[in-house]
Amino acid sequence: MLERYHRELLRYFTRKAGDGDTAADLVQEAYARVLGHQDAGGLVLEPRALLYQTGRNLLATQATRRAAELRMLDTLALVAPDSAPSVERHVAARQQLQRLVALLEAMPRKRRHAFLLVRIHGLSYAQTAAHMEISEKAVEHHMTRALLDCAGYGGGTD
Repeated sequence: MLERYHRELLRYFTRKAGDGDTAADLVQEAYARVLGHQDAGGLVLEPRALLYQTGRNLLATQATRRAAELRMLDTLALVAPDSAPSVERHVAARQQLQRLVALLEAMPRKRRHAFLLVRIHGLSYAQTAAHMEISEKAVEHHMTRALLDCAGYGGGTD
């Protein structure tokens, strides 16, 4: 299966991602997931279609993650110290920080914990899973949901 679709998938995801390295990572991860599904006893009737769909899902998750990270960076840049912040900038920064705190507090406990371990403390998904005594798949689920929560966050300036 690997040899049969690899080049085709790589060309497709290079066009979609705009980057050969990202495309190679997506294709590799798609293969890993599909093969993992097969190894677990899952039946794959259309491997090509499943590889494409898995890759598209990974690309969408990656785009969502990047968008959420950019919003968080915008928020952090607004809150970052300035040599001489204006009163308006100070008030806006405080409001942004309050919204960010409210967003984190609104998350379910496990989702917030996973998010803070990965994004603030820099733990890998594997380290977070071990720390929380859950599976890496559960950490991935919590992170996806947390990033979707963040994507809905109006962190930019209007």
